[in-house]
Amino acid sequence: MRVFIAIDLPENIKSKIFHKIENLQEKNLLKGKFVEKENLHLTLKFFGEVTSEQAEKIKQKLNEIKFEKFNCTVGKTGVFDNSQYVKIIWLELISDKFEDLQKEIINVFPEFPADSKKFNSHITLVRVKSVFNKENLFKELKKINLKKEIFEIKEFVLMKSELTRQGAKYKIIERYNLC
Repeated sequence: MRVFIAIDLPENIKSKIFHKIENLQEKNLLKGKFVEKENLHLTLKFFGEVTSEQAEKIKQKLNEIKFEKFNCTVGKTGVFDNSQYVKIIWLELISDKFEDLQKEIINVFPEFPADSKKFNSHITLVRVKSVFNKENLFKELKKINLKKEIFEIKEFVLMKSELTRQGAKYKIIERYNLC
């Protein structure tokens, strides 16, 4: 099974973000896979394919993590790879605590190598196949503004990812409360 550790967003925040994605989708500026509301999350650590035994060990080790609750805000939108070749459209989550929590998780799992890329606290909104109008797309992305949204991070989750023809389906395996 494919597993990862994530922040599952509060329902009210997911709804507000999804509403913005729907507005973007209606503009017909790109072709791609828009992330469903229930799948909006922030990935902290991706393990990839693991056995059931490894998943059980991961669940047990995650109980060792003691981290305080913290607040975060929704930031700007952005793209991966770059403005010339848009592969992913994302929304930033802002808190200096995300990187600390992510480092703590990595330290608990030395047997799973850390990602070589610097951690970027973001929520994937769209996996882009092609862009029809880049100029208008970037204008619309600048309009996505939820910066006044502040919410508390109270937990992280271990999630399972199942790849289907319709895209990835996520299921929470276990929840871990922050102190």
